[in-house]
Amino acid sequence: MVDRPVIALDVGGSSVKSALVAADRQIVGSICVDAIQSAADAAEIFHRLATIIAGHLENIRDVRGIAFAFPGPFDYEQGICFIQNVGKYEALYGLNITASLKEILGIASIDVRYRNDGEAAILGEALYGAGIPYSRLLGLTLGTGFGSAFVAEGRLITQGTDVPPHGWLYSFPYGTQRADDVFSTRGLLARLQGLGIYATDIASAIQMADPNNIPLEKTFASFGADLGEFVQPFVSAFRADALLITGGIAETWNRFAPFVIQSLSIPVVKGILGARAALLGAAALYF
Repeated sequence: MVDRPVIALDVGGSSVKSALVAADRQIVGSICVDAIQSAADAAEIFHRLATIIAGHLENIRDVRGIAFAFPGPFDYEQGICFIQNVGKYEALYGLNITASLKEILGIASIDVRYRNDGEAAILGEALYGAGIPYSRLLGLTLGTGFGSAFVAEGRLITQGTDVPPHGWLYSFPYGTQRADDVFSTRGLLARLQGLGIYATDIASAIQMADPNNIPLEKTFASFGADLGEFVQPFVSAFRADALLITGGIAETWNRFAPFVIQSLSIPVVKGILGARAALLGAAALYF
């Protein structure tokens, strides 16, 4: 029998990935992917999350606890959601997730912990993936939003003179915009719209373009160069050994990453764990 695993959940806008994570920091069996209606009312969302957890508890009752990778804004210490005005999980605003789930599950004693989803993915890669060789790492998640985390000796660094508050870069300015509006899916799509390519996601935009579209390649090149320029001061201040990049945009690695690399004097590495990263990073709350 597995030695007291953790039930880990990575909560996204349309689905929840979950798995049992064993004491040896390995995922037990396969990762489950369950659809969720994030715009539903609180009762429906809580019921869905509880059903996912209960499914794992049917396989093994003795667990260390439940670990969530959850998007913010969120009080990760108290388990209270403060998401609003983004079209997902708004019904949970101000509610205590832990108390509600314990009531539905009927298990008052179970422990529940939370970590920001971007931080969880970066920490997962730092501890168990592409970041293993490096002791000081600046990690970025490039996707729906622009996430970041600073990791030293396997620990998240969220305060100090060498990191921004909370380790968050999304609100810093780049040009006339916030970094979150530039180095995210919507930021990259906005650049591509300048070429007359209108799409709802990056993969579709690339498919719509001519394979030899030089302006397309230049757009990705400028995205990478701008990203390198933006993070360089933070890399230097933190004395990072490497820059780790994960998230949906990382799937276009060969188009933009060479230009990030040109801007920095440290290795730039791509995440390798995929869906496992956030689950392992969340479960690390118990290890």
